[in-house]
Amino acid sequence: MLAKKPYIVPIPGTRKVNRLEENMESVDIKLTQDEVKFIDEMLAHMPMSQVFGGSKIQKK
Repeated sequence: MLAKKPYIVPIPGTRKVNRLEENMESVDIKLTQDEVKFIDEMLAHMPMSQVFGGSKIQKK
């Protein structure tokens, strides 16, 4: 999300200190525009249930 817009800031939730440390280290990862585009294209063709841990998405 940081690579998309400078004003978009993800707020990850966690219950474990080691996960918080991992999340804080993620700011050191720099993606190119091509990498962001590739990720967006892959997500556009992936069922969202796979993105969200395999839970089924139910349409209302």
